[in-house]
Amino acid sequence: MKTTDVRVRRAITALAAGRPVVLSDGTDGDGQLVFAAEAATPALLHFVIRHTSGYVRVALPGHECVRLNLPPVSSAAEGASAHCVSVDTRGTGTGISGADRARTIAALASPATVASDLQRPGHVVPVRAEPDGVLSRRGPGEAATDLAFLAGRGRCAAFSEIVSRRDPTLVARGPEAVEFAVAHGLAVVSMAELVAYRRRTEPQVVRLTETILPTRAGNCRAIGYRDVYDGGEHLALIVGATGAGVPLPLHVHVECLTGDVFGSNACRCGDELNRAMTRMRAQAGGVVLYLRPSGPPRACGLFAPATADTHPNISDTVAWMLRDLGVFALQLSEEVPGFGLVLFGAIREQGIGTQTLAVAG
Repeated sequence: MKTTDVRVRRAITALAAGRPVVLSDGTDGDGQLVFAAEAATPALLHFVIRHTSGYVRVALPGHECVRLNLPPVSSAAEGASAHCVSVDTRGTGTGISGADRARTIAALASPATVASDLQRPGHVVPVRAEPDGVLSRRGPGEAATDLAFLAGRGRCAAFSEIVSRRDPTLVARGPEAVEFAVAHGLAVVSMAELVAYRRRTEPQVVRLTETILPTRAGNCRAIGYRDVYDGGEHLALIVGATGAGVPLPLHVHVECLTGDVFGSNACRCGDELNRAMTRMRAQAGGVVLYLRPSGPPRACGLFAPATADTHPNISDTVAWMLRDLGVFALQLSEEVPGFGLVLFGAIREQGIGTQTLAVAG
């Protein structure tokens, strides 16, 4: 198991047990204490308030914000998490104590709570999180709800910035957040690790359609896919028969409008695709994955050339398409354009065997 996956699973286990975890956001990002809202207790809130800014927010889905009548306090920028009007649970004291805030946080997580149970303004700040979590927006609210959901605690989680021990006027960042986790025996996970874990463990494409398509390589099975989150549409062409466990030649091609459609000589894209189809016909078998990432079309000679950094999620898309096809043994093409080494590493991470290591960049 990957070390990064171990860290994510430790964090999930801790939240499931009602313990807080440390969420880091890269070398310079703020460190956050995160816990499942339904697990809020006075003792846990005492710990959180003591070691953080005390500005405790509770991230929850948009539909819950609507159900509980929690409007945003201002117009948020598109894609940003919206801070909502602060609340207290009716019947609490002043609302500011750890016990009062624990009761309010737990109430926000409870499906039995209704809008009239909350008084406004209060001392706990709800935050509307994006529905797809960190795969929609890499914010602390989205990460907190993802971790709580993965821990079986529902999509409601609290978070607050850890205060720096070196300079209490600042928030703990990067290494200091990790040091805090070690000092208190807490699991620590980074935003990037959570994103990568979800992309590895959750299907990233959905199969839309299938037909038989006549091509220069003969009649092929053509299977259409769509990315679950960004809407990119892709095509898998299966040439010939596919036997279980038999390594299949693979060619991954990223759409190039100018090269594929108009035969532009400004790139090799169209020629590479044609050669791959011809080779697979001669070998009586193979798979071509034709990728069309979301956003502006790739067009060599017209727009800036695409690289592996331009479409960082392509390797995950390829791996999930191969999983759906039931292809777990490959013979990599020696003419994989641009993305070869990146794709090779990602395919190996997914447990898909490869026979040919020579890939051209």
